[in-house]
Amino acid sequence: MLGLGTSTATADTSAALPIGSYRDLAVDAAHQRVFLSDPFGGSVLVTDYTGQVVKQISGAAGAWGMALSDDSRTLYVALRDAGAIAAINTATLQETARYDTGTGAGAYAGPTSLALAGGKIWFGYSLDTWRGALGSLDLSGAQPVVTRDQGLDTFRGSPRLAATPQGPGTLVAAESDGNYATVAVYDVSNGRADTQARRTDPGPDGCESLQDLALTPDGRQVVIACAAAHYHQALRTTDLADDGIYGTSWSPNSVAIAPDGTIAAGVYGPSGSDVQLFPQGTSTSYADWDFPEPSEYDNTTLVTGGLAWTPDAGRIFAVTETSGSSSLTLRVLDHPRVDTTVTVRAPASSPRNQDLTLTGKLVAPVGFGAGSTVDIWRIDDPLAGEGTMIGSADVAADGTFSYTDRPKAKGNVQYTVQYHGDARHAYAYGSVTVNITSD
Repeated sequence: MLGLGTSTATADTSAALPIGSYRDLAVDAAHQRVFLSDPFGGSVLVTDYTGQVVKQISGAAGAWGMALSDDSRTLYVALRDAGAIAAINTATLQETARYDTGTGAGAYAGPTSLALAGGKIWFGYSLDTWRGALGSLDLSGAQPVVTRDQGLDTFRGSPRLAATPQGPGTLVAAESDGNYATVAVYDVSNGRADTQARRTDPGPDGCESLQDLALTPDGRQVVIACAAAHYHQALRTTDLADDGIYGTSWSPNSVAIAPDGTIAAGVYGPSGSDVQLFPQGTSTSYADWDFPEPSEYDNTTLVTGGLAWTPDAGRIFAVTETSGSSSLTLRVLDHPRVDTTVTVRAPASSPRNQDLTLTGKLVAPVGFGAGSTVDIWRIDDPLAGEGTMIGSADVAADGTFSYTDRPKAKGNVQYTVQYHGDARHAYAYGSVTVNITSD
């Protein structure tokens, strides 16, 4: 027998933002804050997890891409119009240092994207109107060291960067101008950007006008959002070969990947789903959001690169804009509890006073974390009502479990397995009946 859980979700919230431009956001779980770059306002906006403004940090000319240190103590901000990288203390919200990148400043010079990899801060920048390159900032020594002019002859504009703490020696860069995209994977473990793979116009239909990219936590896939496609394309990082798609629609413009591998894929579209969630490696979504329209004449759409997860994968932050308005909105999307099923198997009959092993499996679109358990109940007489909890079983990463009992009563005995759910999964149960015979 199967027991089906019911999906539940907490109501999402939203808050208007006092900025009119946007390029990137970073989530600081240690202080429960969200940072949003405001390039044309020359600021970094700080909100809490509900979108309420905590502070607006000024003096950040051309604030573009951002990267949070692994210990969450420092936020690094690419200042395109200052040709520099600023360091902001996440506790005091004060700028503590500014590092000149030597790239020059402005639209076709200064740094626009940041990523932490190989013990350095990597940045993408423009050499001129037709070429982009990579640079790095090393803060491990007594003095900061900047290295530029890496990844030459690869990008036609300032590249976007992606990295993951679980793969500290891997850096992915992709061209972000409106032409056919070029994606490259670098090994940066030795301090330089050594090319491991490079591909132009990736995907079965190519990649025109790349909008965003993200690296999976295991470092095995990079997911790209190309505006001309009707899906988000996954590429293997070993050789950048096609490695599946995530079936979205309209014009993909955002992607963010949770620490557990869940893909949040966003699109720019006036109707239909704006954000969809996918388990890594699965082309069909299990949850989606269609942002409400303020009127029949106005559309609410996701901005480019407008998604970010909380590190516990419990929430997604989405930045949206509404036609006819110059203001932006931060939407807090609560990750819904997904439907869960419990399958329980046992022999049709078994002698009493002998070991009887139950096996089963939890199934859900999202995997089960360490420490998940199920409770085992036994009803010696199914007609008598409630039974007795006889123990618990650990749930493996693939959802399987087993439990061995030694029943004493003859006749039909019902075993019920209860899964109480967690922040990601709904409650579920499953039952099986076994005929217990004489010894």
